[in-house]
This record gives sequence, C-alpha cells and structure tokens, in this order.
Amino acid sequence: MTIDIEVDTFRSSILYWIGILEGEANLQFVQEMKGGKSDVPVWRTLSILSELDGITVGDLARHTHIERTALSHLLTQMEKQMLVERRPLPSNRRTIQVFLLEEGRRTFERMLPVRRMVFRRATQGIAREDLETMMLVTRRLIENLRAASGEAEPEERLHPAAKGAG
Repeated sequence: MTIDIEVDTFRSSILYWIGILEGEANLQFVQEMKGGKSDVPVWRTLSILSELDGITVGDLARHTHIERTALSHLLTQMEKQMLVERRPLPSNRRTIQVFLLEEGRRTFERMLPVRRMVFRRATQGIAREDLETMMLVTRRLIENLRAASGEAEPEERLHPAAKGAG
C-alpha cells in the first residue's frame, strides 16, 4: 500500500513533524533547565545510563544517537563533572564501559521531573490510548527502516515496555 502523506509537501511529512516535536521538546527542556544546549546530550546519556549502567561506549553511542567522537568529548566533560566514569572491560581492555556516578544519578534525578513536565505539556489533552498508539506506530516505523537497512534491533531494546520499563 502506498501512502500519499509524504509526497505533496513537508507540511504533510510525518518525519518532518517528528523532528519538529523533538526539537521543540528539547528547546523547552533547555529553557526550563536554565542551561545550555549541552543539557540535551547530557540528559540523553544520563537517561540511558540510569537504566543500562556499565554499557560500552559503542552501545551508548547507538542508544543516544550521538556520534562516537562527539560522545567521547561529552564523556570527557561529564567525567570532569564527576557524572560518569569510563573503565576498561576486565576481559578486553580495549572495550570501555561507562558507569553512572552518584553525582550523575543526582543530576539525572534533577533533570527527570523537568523532562516529564515538558512531556506532560506536550501531551495535554491527548488520550493515553492515542499516545500508546503513537508509540507503537513510531516503533514500527523504526523497525521498518532498520529491517530495510539490515539493522534489525533485538525486540527487548526496541520495545522496553514489553519488559515492564516505561
């Protein structure tokens, strides 16, 4: 089935509007945090590490969608702030794991209510069922793109809600 949604104009492009949504949410998050643009990649990194503490730099780059060189610079800054620590994997010293430090956990816990408030603002007046459908459809779009490029994600990484995470 061909869908005419993406053919006429950017105004009817789902991908365009998803990008605008992310940009607006990030802008409001930065404004509410009274910080700088670096708050978004720091938030993204702390958020992932709060659930997947000790993952490798490569996996962290994949989950955060931050290019590895940029992530390395970010992790250096975060280490200076005592938010994270990088350690070589004992069985393979070339593989580096990233761990959330106590200050990183506290920073994440300060950011989390702000991120949730921005989300509540964005979803005001939208039924929970519609949001759940949006999540399922968005994940399906990702699955389709990854399958087409041969990069299918394991089910548990793409669908954390299936394991009880939210």
